[in-house]
Amino acid sequence: MRAYVLEDDPDIAALEADVLRDLGFTVVTCTRIIELGDLMEMALPHLLIVDVMLPDGDGGDITELLRSAWPGIPVVIVSAASRERLAELAPIGPVVPKPFDIDQFTSAVLGAVEEPLTARQAS
Repeated sequence: MRAYVLEDDPDIAALEADVLRDLGFTVVTCTRIIELGDLMEMALPHLLIVDVMLPDGDGGDITELLRSAWPGIPVVIVSAASRERLAELAPIGPVVPKPFDIDQFTSAVLGAVEEPLTARQAS
């Protein structure tokens, strides 16, 4: 399974990528929204990990656009954005506020990936 990580902090991106690899994902990281767009054109991921506050825009906004085009892609939001902004993004998928602990991040990832599978099995 392929995961894309959109995170501009290299240390956080590396930590997220390590956890995802331990869970069996192949991981591609990017630091800018434009890079994520390029990745999405090449191949769709099985999971998106998205930071909100990025140098070239709001990761939450682009995620909402991507999810409207491809609604089945699980998303985990990981950000230090305001509580209000994170609450707005909660309908997209699990929200993990920074700083986060690895168990919390892992639980969010597993929940995001299992939820769409459950929904597909029910239909």
